[in-house]
Amino acid sequence: MPGVRCEQGRFREDRSLSISSPDAQRITGLACELGFARAGFVNPRALVSPAGWLPSTSADKELEWKWVTSPNEWKGSASILVCCLSCHRGELDDLSTPDDPHGLIAPFARRNYYKTAARMMRRLLDRVEAELGIPRKSARIFCNSRMPEKPLCVAAELASPGRNGLCISPGLGSLFVIAGAVIPRPLADSVAPAPSGQSPCAGCRECVDACPAHAITSAGLVDRDLCLQGFAARPVEMPAEVMEKWGTRLYGCQECQSVCPYNRRLPVEGPPASGEIGPSVSLRWFLSLEDQQVETFLRGTAMGLSWISRVALTRNAIVAAGNSGAAVLRDRVAPYLDSGSPAISAAARWAMNRLPDPRAHQAADVLAPASGKERKDHEDRQEDEQQQIPDDGQP
Repeated sequence: MPGVRCEQGRFREDRSLSISSPDAQRITGLACELGFARAGFVNPRALVSPAGWLPSTSADKELEWKWVTSPNEWKGSASILVCCLSCHRGELDDLSTPDDPHGLIAPFARRNYYKTAARMMRRLLDRVEAELGIPRKSARIFCNSRMPEKPLCVAAELASPGRNGLCISPGLGSLFVIAGAVIPRPLADSVAPAPSGQSPCAGCRECVDACPAHAITSAGLVDRDLCLQGFAARPVEMPAEVMEKWGTRLYGCQECQSVCPYNRRLPVEGPPASGEIGPSVSLRWFLSLEDQQVETFLRGTAMGLSWISRVALTRNAIVAAGNSGAAVLRDRVAPYLDSGSPAISAAARWAMNRLPDPRAHQAADVLAPASGKERKDHEDRQEDEQQQIPDDGQP
């Protein structure tokens, strides 16, 4: 794809961080010292008229944008600090063995990068208070929040919107999490950055073609009703066509990122992070856990049950078991047939129809008709035994 590579090359050259305020430069420098890969500022007053250079937002994001783009919502001047933390790690994606199939976890959820980023942001604000006198308590930290984090990342000139609805940043691809803080001081330039007029995805459709659910409907927009990631945390009955496409995932779908050219041979890896789960989890083990054990296992991780339903995770594991086709998981799935949750019971019925029953195979082996050679061997043995027995039955 020469045309795509050419566009990508220009994207890497043009997306440079440029902030004139000495204080802003010092803060972004501190952010990088503490482990963030990139950092920049957005002035809320520069976002009054975002049309034409900010990515289009879905209807459910309009209310979240309102407070940013309305100057009347702001008392005095303030700026928004935005930072990017890599969640890329060079590791295997599946630790399964033939006797122990695993459920897969998307890279962004293998460790709690959100918690790590928020902790790093608190440390950064401590340094900012010490060096610049801006009280830490006056700043509002956000990470994995209802703030429009991806558009803010674009507005800070740290990334551009990708075709799959995610931000793409030089050297990070789309494998990063966003954290930031609203700081009550006019640190950034008062003029909004000019639109670059180019897309990093020009001429490329790899994410569109790779999406198992065909959820990327147009550039930058993803149909959440189709997206597998959209089902990952929702405790609803999963349609059969979705279960067929689910594969062996336990949590998260990252097909669109796995094929993205920007995510290949990344030079930046994520720092050590808390809440380590790893790339995959044993399905036999996970499906044997009681509710309290699952809660203990996931506490402090990115999959903590404070925002992901236990029902959804159990359903995901059962669907993954069904798609694995591993007979060793049949006994683990069977108890969920009578679950009090319709979502779990439906998934269990679906999975049981796809998991072979070892006992059925054994019975079939016993009842199967003997081959011609086996019958001949049996007749020969019977004849030999009759020849060895005397007519009077005595030795």
